[in-house]
Amino acid sequence: MTIVVVHLFVGAFLVLAGLGLLRYVWAGETSFQSEPPFLALSVLLVGIGTGLAVRARAALLLAQVALGATLVVVATRALRLYVGGLRDSPDDSLVALAYLFGFALEAGGIVVLFLLLRRVHAEPAFGKIDGLPLGGLAAALALGLVWLIADDASLRPCRNGSDEACGAVAIALLESSERTPSARPTRAEERAARVLAEHHCRSVDRGPCGLQRYAAGTVDARAGRLDAAKEAFLWACETDRSWCARAAQTPLPWSLDERKQLGERRR
Repeated sequence: MTIVVVHLFVGAFLVLAGLGLLRYVWAGETSFQSEPPFLALSVLLVGIGTGLAVRARAALLLAQVALGATLVVVATRALRLYVGGLRDSPDDSLVALAYLFGFALEAGGIVVLFLLLRRVHAEPAFGKIDGLPLGGLAAALALGLVWLIADDASLRPCRNGSDEACGAVAIALLESSERTPSARPTRAEERAARVLAEHHCRSVDRGPCGLQRYAAGTVDARAGRLDAAKEAFLWACETDRSWCARAAQTPLPWSLDERKQLGERRR
């Protein structure tokens, strides 16, 4: 009875996770513009989860391989963050610690799933039911390939951690904001702003970091996300004082305290 419950629990958890990612993709712009390739991942999770629920041998093997690969990815990201060098400010150190805490939680969740999988007993041999997880794997690979081909090549270096590439993306967003300050951002600009917001700037010179955050804030401002825009502008001002005057001139509903912060940091 306990084994059956574990089968159903793990299978249902993976299926619900896949459906949640699918809902996220459905709410976005298009399937292949979501970063990372959530559509492919959602199909894979649904296939593996369904396979585990019916005790498919291939599903158990795929789940173990996927968890192992995910653990390696989490450890690599945590190591890259740790090796990235000393932070210039306490805020940067706090952000780095928050990322490390998140990676630790992810690793803990993976270990828990590994322990649950040890209690899962699949069929002793491969059979027709293995077509469910294998079909999900094939579909995920096909969708992942389409995502890779359709991915915006100009954003890929920035997404991979290049500060120089992110700087070029930020300059393009600023130029677009200056040309059409009142126009709503395009989907490509929204996507570029998300990449900049998720990028962890490691430049010793804080100027490029302020540039990237300010550029992302201009997209928020044009999209009507005023609180997010003010937060980005204040962060850029605190990082590099040269952005304070420009932020103060932006037509946003600044409070007196916020204007005071901009004025004090500008000095």
